[in-house]
Amino acid sequence: MSLLATWQSLSLQKKIISALAVCATILMFVFLFRQTTKPQMALLYSGIDAASAGEVISELESLGVVYQVRGETIYTDARRRDMLRLELAAQDLPRQSVAGYELLDNLNSFAMTSEMFNTAYWRAKEGELTRTILSLPSVKVVRVHIGTAKQSSFSRTPVAKSASVTITAVNRFDPKQAKAVQYLTALAVSGLAPNDVAVIDSSYGLVAGPGLDNEVMGGGMNTPDRATRLEKSLLSMLEARVGMGNARVTVFMEVDRQRQVTSEVVFDPDSRVIKKRSNSESSRSSNGSGGAAVTVASNLPEGDAGQGSSLTSDDTETSEQTEYEISEIRRDSETMPGTLTRQTIAVLLNDIVTTNADGTTTTAPRSEAELATLRELIAAAAGITEDRGDVLTIKSLAFNALPEVGTVSAPGLWQQFVDNYLWSTLQALILAAVVLVLALFVIKPLLSRQEGPAELPLQIAADDDLGFDPGGFEMAQVQVEEDPVDVMRGLTAEKPDDAATLLMSWLEEEGKVAP
Repeated sequence: MSLLATWQSLSLQKKIISALAVCATILMFVFLFRQTTKPQMALLYSGIDAASAGEVISELESLGVVYQVRGETIYTDARRRDMLRLELAAQDLPRQSVAGYELLDNLNSFAMTSEMFNTAYWRAKEGELTRTILSLPSVKVVRVHIGTAKQSSFSRTPVAKSASVTITAVNRFDPKQAKAVQYLTALAVSGLAPNDVAVIDSSYGLVAGPGLDNEVMGGGMNTPDRATRLEKSLLSMLEARVGMGNARVTVFMEVDRQRQVTSEVVFDPDSRVIKKRSNSESSRSSNGSGGAAVTVASNLPEGDAGQGSSLTSDDTETSEQTEYEISEIRRDSETMPGTLTRQTIAVLLNDIVTTNADGTTTTAPRSEAELATLRELIAAAAGITEDRGDVLTIKSLAFNALPEVGTVSAPGLWQQFVDNYLWSTLQALILAAVVLVLALFVIKPLLSRQEGPAELPLQIAADDDLGFDPGGFEMAQVQVEEDPVDVMRGLTAEKPDDAATLLMSWLEEEGKVAP
């Protein structure tokens, strides 16, 4: 029996059900086949700029490689990932987004002024520094700017005076790394000092730079780092006594971030100092005749009283001049940011855990004497000053028991199969089951046919009312291998009268049986 004849013999309802079943099976087959044959994607590149990513994607499309773009990352077939990296590297992909000394390769010295050459030179220098800093593992994006200025009106060569490096890192950029970047930039640019290079973290601000003392940055301005170092130091000291994992330390610091410059002049009037002393002495002498007393005798021409006497005088004068200077004290002081104004330390210790003979454990709080001793040690190590308002709190409490963590064993064959091949195997089994169900319950019933010769019983009962001789068309079994309908048509063509009589008898019997 042909497939077309079988399809035509079905009712409309069976045709619809069969068509829907076949379509659903085919769709399931296609879905499972695509999931099974879908390539496993692996990371090809990440963190590259848009222009370089576009060139990589264009090359992948020209190679006919399956790829996926997820944000800033590009994934491709894991089986071809390493080979693709080598092929793209041979074509200088992904290209460096920052140009370096290659900017100087195609310069035309005859059509370029000195200013244009200097600009290209400093651009190349910035590009090379950017490439070098990008090679650091924790750095994602870098921009380098070099500040230049001419030395004099007679010099055309600019000199670097300062530089700034802006960094976007995976995590917070460490001050030690910032110092390394300062020295890297300063040593690469002639005439530039490390302290003239500013290193800026795009997320946390200035890390190192001019006017900012690196020691102050590491110990005062960068308060979280300073507190973390103190926590580690105190924890190391406490664990030597209470054991590993039995202490927790938290440090909070308040830092003065103001910068103050103070100038002071002090005069001490009691501490006079002779600045200058001068002595002068003067003497004067005079000689002359002195007059006598006026009497009657002095008025006579020959009198004795008319004669005069000689006089001599000596005068001496001494003077002393002293100048004093009052002592003067001048003080100039500068207070840099980072001065610790207050700190608070909280220490939590685990209770003493004792294991009994039967294996059970008991906990007991630590004694006050032990806590007092530990308090003195912590106060001395952290520099606790009560006058400044520092607070130190130490308590003994029971810790929650943590689950024991053992070593992780290497996965066995079964675990490797589950991790790598279980899903693919399940997909293949589901696909095989769908195909089997399709073959047994959909295709086979549609194509099924009776095996061997088919029996067509033709029974004619002898009935006087029918009016025909039963001997001519008695009970017989016709062995046919063809369609029963075709056989019936052949018999009707040969004996139309007998066939009509037989058909009428069948109809009468069906009418009697029907209710």
